[in-house]
Amino acid sequence: MTGTPARFPDGFLWGTASAAYQVEGGNQNCDWWEFERQPGRIANGDSAAVACDHYHRYREDFALLRQMNQNAHRLSIEWSRIEPSRGEFDARQIRHYRDVLGELREQGIQPMVTLHHFTSPLWFTRQGGWDATGSAHAFMPFVHRVIDELGDLVGLWCTINEPNIYAANGWMVGEFPPGRQGDVASAYRVTSNMRRAHELAYDAIKRRWPDASVGLSHHRFLMLPASQKRRDRLAARAAQLVLDQWPVAPGRLRKVVEAPGDYIGIAHYWGVMCAFDPRRPGGQFIRRFNVPGVPVTDMGWSADPSWMRAVLDELLPLKKPVYITENGLASNDDEWRQRYLTDVLSNVRLAIDDGVDVRGYFHWTSLDNFEWARGYAMRFGLIEVDRKTLERRIKPSGRLYARIAQANGLNPLH
Repeated sequence: MTGTPARFPDGFLWGTASAAYQVEGGNQNCDWWEFERQPGRIANGDSAAVACDHYHRYREDFALLRQMNQNAHRLSIEWSRIEPSRGEFDARQIRHYRDVLGELREQGIQPMVTLHHFTSPLWFTRQGGWDATGSAHAFMPFVHRVIDELGDLVGLWCTINEPNIYAANGWMVGEFPPGRQGDVASAYRVTSNMRRAHELAYDAIKRRWPDASVGLSHHRFLMLPASQKRRDRLAARAAQLVLDQWPVAPGRLRKVVEAPGDYIGIAHYWGVMCAFDPRRPGGQFIRRFNVPGVPVTDMGWSADPSWMRAVLDELLPLKKPVYITENGLASNDDEWRQRYLTDVLSNVRLAIDDGVDVRGYFHWTSLDNFEWARGYAMRFGLIEVDRKTLERRIKPSGRLYARIAQANGLNPLH
């Protein structure tokens, strides 16, 4: 951190990020609820039936965010609550989310609202989900209802969360619904349909709320060449392109970060080394492994805070505002989380010096929560949640983040 300016730009957003299914509890009308009922899908047989009970405890949770001096929070609206059956909307749930957003505003916390964060209503998935023709248009009645009923409380919108990770985990890896593996054609269609959904949602929000800032969150998984040999450099580039692009026309790809938007949202956690391997035709002829000498999180991936600057600097040519929509560490070692937090924010500040217009940082996550197929063992939170009592306790890393947010900078940290 030597030589790094202490302060961040005025108006910088200091927040955390969350997703409805992971924290609310009681989301029984979506595909993840059905998926987690299937034996062996979720580590340790964990369930999001209660999650963190944030649906009922959101006032308490937002008060903790205020104690941590946060001025922003990224959250998602659960589609399956708002539109439980196709074309039928639940006024009570809309009122609930008005209360949620109103409470954030009361606490002086600006919401960034995500419209799709990995969960879809059962009626939608039973009609083919995001793999189906017309899925983007099926998404839009929900979008229109949310922007009409809640848009006066929202200035920052995130249409789709990490579309390529969603497609890869659902149709290539099998960790997300519908749990398929190696279905390249479907993954391609899913990302294509999500691209269209983003474009339609972007246009709809801008028509209704022209002054709103609208974008999406792209997961930037850093692929590094195992050596400077041309074949390894090409392997890393090929692996990166698969994650960073989506279809814009038959046979044509474009970078996700180039999608229409008022800002670029970047989620970054980790990196992996890539080497050309002719024995792996099913894996693009690429061998992937953790970076030697770099610490590995409980999720199993290398995490180096200096990579954040590299990821952000790549965005310079696009000349758009940037929000770090997610970044954090899965670990029970909170001292490591504190070191990582200060180091990664130092690299964010260096990227700002490089000319990247970074306007906010949303740490993943506020509460230790349900980490999808990994269950509750993966602890990303700045706030610990006792799984028996659901009692909340701000961790030392949360106290550190509170001091950083209060100072709008990295010094002083004591």
